[in-house]
Amino acid sequence: MSEGSTIADTTNGGASDAQLRGVGVNRRESALLMALAVVGAVLEYPLALAIKSIDRSEIGRALPFLAITLALSSMIPFALRISPELGLPGAPLIAAKIAGEKLHFSIRSLIKTATVYALLAAVVGAAVLVTVIVPMMIAHPIAGGAKLPVPPVMRLAPSRIALVGALVAIAAAVSEEIQFRLVLFAFFAWIARRIARGSSGQSSRVALWFATILQAYAFGLVHLLPLASSMFRSTPRLLLGAWLMPQTWEGIVFGRLYLKRGLEAAMLAHAIMDVALFALAAIGVFRAHLGAG
Repeated sequence: MSEGSTIADTTNGGASDAQLRGVGVNRRESALLMALAVVGAVLEYPLALAIKSIDRSEIGRALPFLAITLALSSMIPFALRISPELGLPGAPLIAAKIAGEKLHFSIRSLIKTATVYALLAAVVGAAVLVTVIVPMMIAHPIAGGAKLPVPPVMRLAPSRIALVGALVAIAAAVSEEIQFRLVLFAFFAWIARRIARGSSGQSSRVALWFATILQAYAFGLVHLLPLASSMFRSTPRLLLGAWLMPQTWEGIVFGRLYLKRGLEAAMLAHAIMDVALFALAAIGVFRAHLGAG
């Protein structure tokens, strides 16, 4: 065997080892994200029961949503594999930690950016809620134009609302961001690329906006389905109603953040927004107790 062939074999062997390491990292990352998505979704329901944001009678309706979680979780390996080709960031922090690589960004900067986007998502969601959802609920025949009922969660102790609500927010943020921002974003971007540019090349700006809007719409639709039987009595109205959900527009904000900083930033922003909302609810209940006293 010649020296040249030995060098070539060594080079090929090194490349093979690098590929094997990459496959191993991808598998560990997929397994971790799949576990996080499923565990987050499973924990969300008993925690929601603990703060009465859902009733025991509604647990049965959670099964289809858990099935959706399992289906989307099974697509995580595909999403991680295709994301670099599509120009999507994936989960850069998790990937770097698993691979033992140094981070190429500041955690402080990540938190700052996520906080700004959390505030933006909250403002957008509140605007849709105040201008669309509340008037619809007041005018709906079921409400009869009467005063909106006080949610059961608002009758709990403020500390319980804040602490358990924070756990619900974190579980939901982790699970939902994996499903919608990582998986569905990649899926819709992959479809858009195949339609517009064939099977190769990164996604165009139009394709990325297409994926951003569709994953956000799916995010809003999933949050609308529990209300569908009482507020939307036909499929066309249901499909139109998803555009009116605050979560749809929040999903667009989180989707743009995902494109800019990756999955972890979107998780953080989502969690910050929801934790802040539960904290505000706890403060409101606390002040009401003081006023009653």
